[in-house]
Amino acid sequence: MKHFIWMLCGIFVSGLLLGTLSACGAAPAPGETEVPAEASAKDTDRRLAYGKALWDMYLRGVLPDGTELERATDLGPAEGNQFAVEDVNGDGDKELIVYWTNACTAGMQGLVYGFDGGALRLELSAFPDLTFYGSGTARAGWSHNQGWAGRFWPFSLYQYSPEGGVYEQICDVDAWDLSVTAEDETLAAAFPREADTDGDGLVYYILTGDWYQASRVPLDGNLSGQLWGTDPVDGAALEEWLNTRTEGEEPLALSVQELNEENIAALGYPRPEVSYPEPAG
Repeated sequence: MKHFIWMLCGIFVSGLLLGTLSACGAAPAPGETEVPAEASAKDTDRRLAYGKALWDMYLRGVLPDGTELERATDLGPAEGNQFAVEDVNGDGDKELIVYWTNACTAGMQGLVYGFDGGALRLELSAFPDLTFYGSGTARAGWSHNQGWAGRFWPFSLYQYSPEGGVYEQICDVDAWDLSVTAEDETLAAAFPREADTDGDGLVYYILTGDWYQASRVPLDGNLSGQLWGTDPVDGAALEEWLNTRTEGEEPLALSVQELNEENIAALGYPRPEVSYPEPAG
């Protein structure tokens, strides 16, 4: 009889504990942090906003501000593009990164959106050859390499500004590859070999300000190794300077996805109904 009473007491205590846990919410598992309801709701709102923006791009070819994207065809969804949802600027929230590449070169875009106050905020617009660093630095390759850079692909460097909520351009980096101008005796003689300390035939130019308003070479024809009015540096000096901007970090490895219906739907926003014109003929 006593054994039976003890069983009843055990069942009662177990039920009481289960009821308490249900009422208070289960405790986080070891190593996990309980996510506040407010933060969870904001994350859901962010995902839905990103999903809506992606549907508009994919189905309608329209950016959040209404700008039309260049598409390979207007007879159906915009296939062949990519996106990621990752924290690339280091603010602790995930951004929407769009790689719009299925267009002619002039129509390609690399876009970074943040979510702020219920609306999307454009943080960066550049060519879609994008590399991100945890320091909030972003590197964007130029759309063209038609100068003297040769083996080196010029790029622009940006730094995220928490105060402004956007990426601000720091500089551009161009280069002079001796092999590109080797057949021109004047240019070959003017190549700044004293700056090319490693002897690889490449020197680099860190360009700031309104450099693009200057001529590539001095107007007076006095070639001194300068391009765009800036003295050259060698590869080691360029890498050292870049490390000060990226804090020596490796590029972020993003989980990039194809821009298709399955991947967009996973963000939770329902697919809009969109009709397309019939093919001619």
